[in-house]
Amino acid sequence: MIHRILLRSYISQASLLFVSLGVALFAFAWVRVWVVSLLDMGQFQTILEQFREFEKLSPISFDSLFTYQGRVGLTYDEPIIILCTVIWCLSRGSDVVSGEIGRGTMEMLLAQPISRAQLLWSHATVAVGGLALLCALVWLGIYVGVSVTTVDETLPPPSVEVPLFGWTIPIQISEPQVESFPLSERVDSRAFAAPTFNLFAFGFFLLGLSTFFSSIDRYRWRTIGLVMAIYVVQLVMFGLGKAAESLDWLQGLSFFNCYRPQKLAALVAEDGLSAPWGWSTAMPDSMFPPLVYPMTLIVLGAIGYGLAARQFGKRDLPAPL
Repeated sequence: MIHRILLRSYISQASLLFVSLGVALFAFAWVRVWVVSLLDMGQFQTILEQFREFEKLSPISFDSLFTYQGRVGLTYDEPIIILCTVIWCLSRGSDVVSGEIGRGTMEMLLAQPISRAQLLWSHATVAVGGLALLCALVWLGIYVGVSVTTVDETLPPPSVEVPLFGWTIPIQISEPQVESFPLSERVDSRAFAAPTFNLFAFGFFLLGLSTFFSSIDRYRWRTIGLVMAIYVVQLVMFGLGKAAESLDWLQGLSFFNCYRPQKLAALVAEDGLSAPWGWSTAMPDSMFPPLVYPMTLIVLGAIGYGLAARQFGKRDLPAPL
């Protein structure tokens, strides 16, 4: 089903974009881990406690944010990570049919001894393989950042307890003591395997969606516009569902509800490395086990690819303008 020459051609076309996004994702993940090490835990917690009423808008609980592992896990929610993933998926997915038609290369391609299925699945192989490598680069950036970063943390001053009242009074008689230690003592990089898979599932869904719209249209700009319109509407629905309790049901209708890498990382801290891969026990504050959410995105993406293959196989292609 995959044509070797097509595969080589699509890899060549996508290489510049892949290298650019890969460098950006790796460098950003590394730098963000370093930035996390600059925040003093005590001051960070004091500031955040003032905004407890807004905890429901946070992707994870504030208690998880007070830990290094929780804050490193928020890397997967950073706009740059999401944006780079979306750029790759839309650019590769929209190019399958409407991109080739727009450039006027579709007729030349299909005049060669290749089938439409070979063309689509060759595109899909490059797109999905590139997505997997980009997600792996995010994890690699976190791993390198955690391995080489050292953290300075101010030790709490000694304190005395007041009998009967139960008060604890800190005693500061000298300069605060600062302890340095490797960040790897507090953060286990293996905990981010499940969030990385969730990021891949999120991208795979967008690839399937954009490939489907590409298979029914002749203009690439319109394909990208339709996918972005769905993306924005779903994002707004998810945001409204989190902001207002009466609109909580909107979250269940948004595919963003299946993108929860921070909560998967938090499960590792609570129940071990195998916890995010479970099928039997429901997640805290959720209806389903953790693996259901990324697998839902994988299934939806596969349905998008299946519909695209069916539509592309029977479609009368327009003549080039």
